Amino acid sequence: MKLSEFIYKNSIFIDVTADSQKNVFKILGNIFSKKNKNLSSLIIDKLNERERLGSTSVGNGIAIPHTKVNGIKETQVIFLKLRNGVDFSASDGKKIDLVFSIIAPENSESDHLLILSSISSFIRKKQKVDRLRGSTTIDEILFLFSKI
Repeated sequence: MKLSEFIYKNSIFIDVTADSQKNVFKILGNIFSKKNKNLSSLIIDKLNERERLGSTSVGNGIAIPHTKVNGIKETQVIFLKLRNGVDFSASDGKKIDLVFSIIAPENSESDHLLILSSISSFIRKKQKVDRLRGSTTIDEILFLFSKI
């Protein structure tokens, strides 16, 4: 499954300014809840709740914060390329600058697992991650996401 099958042009944000993990979650909550403003604080709470179980950092400056939320109709994925690294309590000590975030419906069983698997396959390829970090436009990133 190519990343472009679930990360769309309007779901890619580059040069995002955030100074903390809390700020990243606030940005994600606001983006995910564009269609339903009432969900913003619930999404932020759920992301924080999931993070308390263990860091969603996967190493090499990448995090995949994810959760399930009641009131979401379909699984949504957002990609953020941060201007500066943010502390996510990563086990490798690196600050996070690439964020893939997944919000799934509460009753979702398999969608988010397939998406997690696809993201994991992508980020295991150092050359792809290096190209992602070097990308300066949304179109470049979308093109890269369409290649795997």
